[in-house]
Amino acid sequence: MKKKSVKAIAFIAVILILGTLSSFSVEWIRGVSIGDIYGTFNLPPLAPPKWLFGPAWVLLYILLGIYCANLNLVKNNRYALYTYMYVQLALNIFWTVVFFSFSNFLLATIMIVIMDVLVIAIIFVDKRRIKLLLVPYLLWLLFATYLSISVLILN
Repeated sequence: MKKKSVKAIAFIAVILILGTLSSFSVEWIRGVSIGDIYGTFNLPPLAPPKWLFGPAWVLLYILLGIYCANLNLVKNNRYALYTYMYVQLALNIFWTVVFFSFSNFLLATIMIVIMDVLVIAIIFVDKRRIKLLLVPYLLWLLFATYLSISVLILN
């Protein structure tokens, strides 16, 4: 197996594990699952069913892992891209805890808006085609921002 493939698999595994731990931490802290908490919210008209989030995040984490595995190939703006990516990943992991465990919808909304800005910055700064892997993630983040703002307003 090529070194590049092993690295991508390692990044995907780490991101999936961190995302899973973030989700499970909600149940450890609150004693109920994210799906159960989601079901208690007053939701906006375009809110998806709770079963959609798991498969969507698995796919998005795979894309993020592949992108992160290729960050070392960046020649220009390397420091900025690393910073933007890893700050937004940290915010992504902690957003779940802030939103679902602590029900701090305002802080969670601020966090997700920062993630939006960072991912947009990555897409503009990175001149490589691999940045297109981030487009589905950005679209999902923008939709999640709509959901976060809606839950903030409706609850």
